[in-house]
Amino acid sequence: MAQNTSEFLKDCLADAVMSLLKKYSLKEIQVKQICDVSGFHRASWFRAFRSKHDAVTYKLMRLWQIWAEKHGVEVYDEFTLDNANAFFQFNYEIRDTLRLLYHRGLKSDICNTFSAILYAHHREDPRKAYVASVFAYSLYGILQEWIARDFKDSPDEMAATIRDIFS
Repeated sequence: MAQNTSEFLKDCLADAVMSLLKKYSLKEIQVKQICDVSGFHRASWFRAFRSKHDAVTYKLMRLWQIWAEKHGVEVYDEFTLDNANAFFQFNYEIRDTLRLLYHRGLKSDICNTFSAILYAHHREDPRKAYVASVFAYSLYGILQEWIARDFKDSPDEMAATIRDIFS
């Protein structure tokens, strides 16, 4: 996948935020620090993101997009029981990132990411939007519990659990 300049800029800035989160809370992180770590100017930050939360959501969405493409996930902007294994395998593989966000109090950013992914194509159709909302918040709740349990269950066990819940 060829990456355009805007994506490269956003990736670098979001990576800087994620790196700084290892040492600081999101509130403590200043735009100057993000720019120093990323090597970009303040104006670049404000062109790329409205907030640090947007950068976190962007990073999670990019990780999912890249992972889905690499693993041949055909439908990655909608949750189905058929792609449940992929969803949980992805989250398992980024578990260190999810733990970091969880322990930094950024649970809502995780939820916002899934909402953004699942709502992308369903805003116009109210029924599909409601279904997407149910899946987004259900998946977030299940994922939050999985993180709290430190990923003790395997991705396959998690996919089986969600199939049981929704069947």
